[in-house]
Amino acid sequence: MVDARTRQFLEWDRSHIVHPLFPLDGQLPGIVFEKADGIMLVDTEGKEYIDIASQLTCCNLGHRPRPIIEAISNALSKTDYTEAYWGYSNPYSSQCAHKLAEITLGNLKHFFFTSGGAEANEFAIRFARLYWHAKGSPDKFKIISLYNSYHGSAGLSASATGISRIYSTGQGPQAAGFVKVPPAYCYRCPFSLSYPGCGVLCAQYLSYVIDNEDPNTVAAFIGEPIQGGGGIIDPPPEYWPMVRRICSDHGVLLIADEVQSGFCRTGRMWALEHWDIVPDMMSMSKGIAGSVVPFGAVAIGHELFEAMKGQTVPGGYTFGGHPISCAASVAAVDIYVRDKVAENAARVGKHIKERLDAEFFPLPIVGNIRGKGLFLAAELVSDRKTKKPISPEVRKELTLRLLEAGIVTRGGGYMNSLLYITPPCTITTEEADRALDIIKPIVIALKTQ
Repeated sequence: MVDARTRQFLEWDRSHIVHPLFPLDGQLPGIVFEKADGIMLVDTEGKEYIDIASQLTCCNLGHRPRPIIEAISNALSKTDYTEAYWGYSNPYSSQCAHKLAEITLGNLKHFFFTSGGAEANEFAIRFARLYWHAKGSPDKFKIISLYNSYHGSAGLSASATGISRIYSTGQGPQAAGFVKVPPAYCYRCPFSLSYPGCGVLCAQYLSYVIDNEDPNTVAAFIGEPIQGGGGIIDPPPEYWPMVRRICSDHGVLLIADEVQSGFCRTGRMWALEHWDIVPDMMSMSKGIAGSVVPFGAVAIGHELFEAMKGQTVPGGYTFGGHPISCAASVAAVDIYVRDKVAENAARVGKHIKERLDAEFFPLPIVGNIRGKGLFLAAELVSDRKTKKPISPEVRKELTLRLLEAGIVTRGGGYMNSLLYITPPCTITTEEADRALDIIKPIVIALKTQ
């Protein structure tokens, strides 16, 4: 039984808030998070929870990182908001762009600032089309993306998103000019093949689709290096080098969506470093400011920037380049580099993965373990042979039991059957073991039918 204060918050919530991915007037979980620190959350009843999901895989530096809070406070003592339209600037956006240029891949040294990941992907798609228009190829407008992908739920980013059963059902047709291709989902291969005998057909198929759509009409391919919302789908090692080569050979831009996988999440600053390739554009958000404030950006390659010189980029976002968000990002990047957060994510992630492989994978309900760094997941099934996913009832039971035990995680992936293990990239081995020791008996106790 919750106290009167919590009941009041929940009543106001029920009366006024529309929650994403939640039924209108649905039965609320009854939890109101009020405090946060490090890997911990505390609700209004004083109960503590380990945030094993970094919320939406976004609190890469844990909750309330002090240097970021101090940077925000210092910036607020001098300014609040200045616009970025028409060439206006502020010291914080300039510092942020310079700081990001020090850590981005290859020649991705030019930045367009946004409020978040969906806006970043929206702009990357629009910029790809503008680039080809400026190059004298206005018919190159098609965007190819992957099934199971998530690029945002607004405008063009929603049309690129490949989890259509969730994000577009009941909303009419998506925008024209978007084409989907199968992902590198080895556990549930769309071609019913097995790696490595498959020859990485999923990558080869991209070439087939570009040829049949006509390369003269395809502007860009956009993909997450490791698909996040689609279920931590980690491709085989040949996949991204093949995709990079196919895009280059066909005159198609490659946009990497590093919104979830960037900023040390996979044990590298950028997930694409695992395959040593550089895209033409890269979208980023979530970890860019530790999710202390909303922020996002698109990194643009030098060749594209040079080709667009003299052109005016139409439109923008009111809060793009917000000085407070930029100040937070400068502090965040300093932490990532100074504290070697990527190395910590790789080290602790390796330890977690070894425990998942040794202790969780043998369980009948666990069909697959995958991911890199602290971007990990277990796919839960009711039958390992048929790979039938767990039922919604089992999913609900798992979530409730974890919450009761003080673990906050997230579902998602194929038929909501994934157990995400995506804690803050600053988590220690001891903290990770404490969480896994709580999770393991709960997973063991689940009935698969």
